[in-house]
Amino acid sequence: MDYIKNFMRICTAWFTFPLSTWWGSRKLAKQVKKNEREQDPSLYPFDERWKYLRKKSKGILKRAGIKVEVEGLENLPKGGSWITPNHTSNLDGIYLTVGLGGKTGLVPVAKDVLKESKMFKGYFIGADAMFLDRSSIRQNLNLLNGAAQYSKERKRPVIIFPEGTRSLTGDLLDFKNGVFKFPQKYFLPIVPVTIVGTLQARNFLSLKTKVVKIIVDKPIKPINHSKMPTEILSKKVKAIISSNILNYEKSLSKKELEKLNNLKLNSVKKEERKNIKLKKEISG
Repeated sequence: MDYIKNFMRICTAWFTFPLSTWWGSRKLAKQVKKNEREQDPSLYPFDERWKYLRKKSKGILKRAGIKVEVEGLENLPKGGSWITPNHTSNLDGIYLTVGLGGKTGLVPVAKDVLKESKMFKGYFIGADAMFLDRSSIRQNLNLLNGAAQYSKERKRPVIIFPEGTRSLTGDLLDFKNGVFKFPQKYFLPIVPVTIVGTLQARNFLSLKTKVVKIIVDKPIKPINHSKMPTEILSKKVKAIISSNILNYEKSLSKKELEKLNNLKLNSVKKEERKNIKLKKEISG
């Protein structure tokens, strides 16, 4: 039965996915724009936008044949917090919205290039996202300081990827230690979050339902991290996530692990071909 459902999903997704996703993005962007124009945030309040955003995110994953499972959701604290997931997929924000967003509205810290994406920018704007400018370190420091202050005052969790960019293989990249200075300054709990299964989930044409798992570890409380050297704190969070990834890979069968390793290798090769093509275009 699962195969039949996914076959029908694949047949219809090509027609419905782009239009539905774009329409949701456009609607949210227009709502925020109207709030700003009228200077009245009560026209389309955040809770209302978040409910719609999460509904659309669920629809995106349903069309892609992806199911999100969450372990440790009870560990997500109430109020403001600094959520630090690993980053392996362009859909990580959607996975987190569906998996964690039923409990509270999340505020993403994202790359400024996403503001130019007609397909997805409305989802970020609708979530009150804060956009990093990679060309200005000073501006980014101010933005992260503002994000932590916002989380503290508005009692909403902020999501930021400590790796700073997406890992092609799912193996952890170096963490940006500076990311952890701001929750220390504002005494916010830090929540290590691990996302696994995203490489396998990229095969949207599979007749099997793909499962992405989110693991929410117990928060590191401000009393335990505020005076800790930032570099040590960064290593501590990275070690927690790394351990979860290792345990996940150990739980796979020999066949599943072999498939995952092939996906890692193919992902790197694909990026290399992309870079070679880009260099040729630049050189003329």
